[in-house]
Amino acid sequence: HPLNRRIRGRLSSWFGNRPPRNQQVYRVEIEGHSVKRVCMADSFEAETVAANLRTFGAEQIYPGLILRKENELWVEYIEGQPLTDANRDIVAKLARLFGILNSKDPVRVKTDQTDYHHALHLDLAFLHGVGVLSAARHRELDALVDRITPGELWIGYDCTDAIRKNFVVCPDGRVRGIDVESLGARVPVGIGAAKASIRWLGSDREFFLDTLAENSVPDVRPYMSFLELSFSAFWQKNCVLEQKRRFVSPELFDRFTG
Repeated sequence: HPLNRRIRGRLSSWFGNRPPRNQQVYRVEIEGHSVKRVCMADSFEAETVAANLRTFGAEQIYPGLILRKENELWVEYIEGQPLTDANRDIVAKLARLFGILNSKDPVRVKTDQTDYHHALHLDLAFLHGVGVLSAARHRELDALVDRITPGELWIGYDCTDAIRKNFVVCPDGRVRGIDVESLGARVPVGIGAAKASIRWLGSDREFFLDTLAENSVPDVRPYMSFLELSFSAFWQKNCVLEQKRRFVSPELFDRFTG
């Protein structure tokens, strides 16, 4: 099926899995007005990002697209304060932003028609091979994968890099995304929530997911454990491969086996 081929082909977008960035970003002043110029690797990548920005232009949750020319994007510069501290009000606003993304034309697909289940097994095996996971922990997590893998996944729009620095609180109180590359299409719905949950939500996880469910169709809570384990394994694998040892933490997996 063409859709399934596209989904398999988009495996490189799973949790932002892509080659190292070589984009350059500039703030440009034109007649006292600030805009952002983003120079991307090639025109195909620029048009892909531009198309995603156009899709949500009316919602004003990401920068508005001013112009796409070859491999360059000119977009709105969003004034605001970085999301350094996220109180309940901010978490709720972020959940509503994710709800807008997740609700845009999601498509339900059978998980066995994607590579996500197999990729998780491979990532865990890799982490065991390089010593991040003990043999016992690896066996435990590997068995867990088959129990928590959903029969179906929703595929659609989401934020593929849901870390706090990629959002700002605007003067009018709105929360908006500023990293144009993180607006992903044809990705598993819920990956943004999963990354935020593992990286920084902490005790606000349940509140965030409940608020997201109130603002999003579909409800990703039934398979959130699968997404969170997938992100955790993917992230730790990347940290090892990129030699970011300070971020390697076997204790990250305690939440799944405790």
